[in-house]
Amino acid sequence: MQEVRDSKEYSWKYVTDAELLCKGTCDFLYAKLTPDATVSDVTLYDGEDTNGKIIDTIRAAGLYNNECSPPVGLYCRRGLYVDTITTGDVLVVWRVRSSKEG
Repeated sequence: MQEVRDSKEYSWKYVTDAELLCKGTCDFLYAKLTPDATVSDVTLYDGEDTNGKIIDTIRAAGLYNNECSPPVGLYCRRGLYVDTITTGDVLVVWRVRSSKEG
């Protein structure tokens, strides 16, 4: 049976520029890139900046959105960083890990 989690355990944010979303351990859950009328891309990192490990690069164009939706949360050991978005915005969802989870 799958564990049910309370929605307040999750964090989300619409991002339009480079930003550190979580400092410390977390689970990356979802990202959806919504471009404007041109080609757009964004890179997500396990870390506090672009020196971290790349989780994924999402690219979308025109009126088409693109998303990254792993089947389980991806463990980010050093934080969650969103690099500069060329155009549009990206919705990112993550869950901060408690000290008990590591």
